[in-house]
Amino acid sequence: MGARDAADGLWSESWWAVFLTSPAVAGVAALVAAAISLVVSARRIRADRELAAQQHEEARRASTRLRAEALADGRAERWWGMYQWTLARMDAVGPHRAARLLRTLESQAPGPAERALVWAANDLLTVPAEGGDDDA
Repeated sequence: MGARDAADGLWSESWWAVFLTSPAVAGVAALVAAAISLVVSARRIRADRELAAQQHEEARRASTRLRAEALADGRAERWWGMYQWTLARMDAVGPHRAARLLRTLESQAPGPAERALVWAANDLLTVPAEGGDDDA
């Protein structure tokens, strides 16, 4: 009968009265607070990791875009140098070589504006040199 009395007394009103006024309540409260803190910290860590991964991906995309823009700018500058070189030597290289150079420049033109420049230079190459005025 002693075990049954102990079991009845474990959750009885007198047990609760003693338990709630003992230091054990503070221990249970500390355990609950620690568990809540652990859950909140784990969620915060997960959110921070996701944010860091997102920022890393955005930085990688921006770096890739900037690198591509720098390469395109470099290509455009090299093309412009070749275009100027070709225009400066069009008379010296002869019409057939100048036409080949212009076709090559047109195939490497970075955009439509550059292709229009090549077409204009090609038009200059194909216009016969006349001694008279242009309106005749």
